[in-house]
Amino acid sequence: MSKIGIGFLCCTVVVVSLLVAEHRAVATPAFSKEFVKVYVDPVKDATDPDEKAFYLAAKAKTGKCWICHVNMTSEGEKGLGKKIRNNYGRALSEFLDKENYSSKRRKAEPEKVSAEIRDAFKKVGAMKSDPNNPDSPTFDELIASGKLPGDNLPNPEDLKKAIADRDSKK
Repeated sequence: MSKIGIGFLCCTVVVVSLLVAEHRAVATPAFSKEFVKVYVDPVKDATDPDEKAFYLAAKAKTGKCWICHVNMTSEGEKGLGKKIRNNYGRALSEFLDKENYSSKRRKAEPEKVSAEIRDAFKKVGAMKSDPNNPDSPTFDELIASGKLPGDNLPNPEDLKKAIADRDSKK
């Protein structure tokens, strides 16, 4: 193999490695796993229609990540990944910073990490889903009524930043 071919191969490996590492850094599996433990698993075998509806919504393809994020691909925007949060994800971000929940910390302090995430769920659950409307249900009330807590509306700040980031890489 020529020196140019080897150089190209090495560069390709480095770029792919960086992209994979960047993708991993964005993910917050601890939040998702804890949400399932707190809210979804307890209603797995529920017979109550609202609990069953919530369980099915949370386990559906349109649930899962979209509990906190907005699927912008379905909105016609590609290349934004899971950078756009809905109202529930935005509220959680007031109490949880994904940078504090690295895999290293999750392995070293699993009970502490779990307790912090559950505490954030409790705080956010008590919040109004629309802070500008005092008659809006809390996030926990939405869950109890069989609905996912997020409103599926992109946070304007997140959307603007994500589009700028995506477009700067073109």
